[in-house]
Amino acid sequence: MTLHRKHGEFVRIARNSISINDPSAVQQIYSHKSNFAKGDFYDAFFQVRPVVFNARDIALHQKKRKYMNPAFSARALSEFEPYMDADLLLWKQKLLTMTEQRKSANLDFAVWTNYLAFDVIGSFAFGRSFGFTETGEDSYNLISTVDTRGEVLNALGTVPAWLRPYMKYNYLDTFWSSGLRATANLEKIGRSAYLDRKNSQDTRKDLLSFLFNAKDADTKENIPEEEIVAEAISFIVGGSDTTSSTMTNVIDIVSRDQKLQRQIQTELDEAFPGAQDGYWVAPDRIAGTLPLLNAILKEVMRIRPTSAIGLERVTPPGGRVISGRFIPEGTVVSVPTYGVLQDERVFKNPERFDPQRWLGEDASALTEFFLPFSTGPRACIGRK
Repeated sequence: MTLHRKHGEFVRIARNSISINDPSAVQQIYSHKSNFAKGDFYDAFFQVRPVVFNARDIALHQKKRKYMNPAFSARALSEFEPYMDADLLLWKQKLLTMTEQRKSANLDFAVWTNYLAFDVIGSFAFGRSFGFTETGEDSYNLISTVDTRGEVLNALGTVPAWLRPYMKYNYLDTFWSSGLRATANLEKIGRSAYLDRKNSQDTRKDLLSFLFNAKDADTKENIPEEEIVAEAISFIVGGSDTTSSTMTNVIDIVSRDQKLQRQIQTELDEAFPGAQDGYWVAPDRIAGTLPLLNAILKEVMRIRPTSAIGLERVTPPGGRVISGRFIPEGTVVSVPTYGVLQDERVFKNPERFDPQRWLGEDASALTEFFLPFSTGPRACIGRK
């Protein structure tokens, strides 16, 4: 953003890559009608097979999305909710017990929200929790594995494609080798969890149960095992850190504002009258409709997005006019997520935390520029 403040809306950030800090460019690049494919940055995230997240070919992505969508339907998510509630209840009871036993001690919510997020993702993807909340530790070393892998692959995506295969031989810099080891470890953990679920007699609905029964739209055959493994691993990565970071930020911001706490409590008391014991979780069909609570979630994700960078796309054949300038075909373009979420042309006083902006008459207009999950056909499949 420093470069944009200095040089304006268009900044060349690499030999063939332009960052465009203009909200109007969002729909021009990322919408359903734009036809911009993902760039080779996403090839760095290849693991086992291309997945919904990094499939660059538009037709391939559409095919993958089609057989993944049923697992994320409203009906499927409602069937999964009791399992998620069980993970939430365990987490809630664990924290209550610890705070009662250690009234003067600090509790690191960043750690415990990670435990919850990974446990819920494990339940959803593989049919069983990873057990981090129960044991109070990451027994698989999964969290640091995902973090290390993410750091290295994000860096690898900026390396020229022809040079990437040779980075593992860079013995002078352990950064690369540690990331490649983390990638291998994640695949090992994912395969083990996949095999456990495959050999299980459990009939519960989860991501793998849908993929076991999914058919390839072209061949009408079952989805290959390697593809199922790859999608499950991808979901662990995509759904864990983002969820835990958002939860931590909500707790951090709300804990600093007693007035906001009282307002939330009032809304919850009205929605759920009567005393609630410790073995209770708010049903999503009601919690998901609470105006203030959901406005707070949106505002937290706006002011502290889990991904602030621009998502690369490639200008289609013939080039395109973006924000008033012609961009030649084959040019990598992106709109910085944080730039849009902090743009005063869209959000009044953007640096200020203000949930009320999502409750006013302009809220629907702001939604077009709410980008924590991206937008268009490549928006996050797990955003619900």
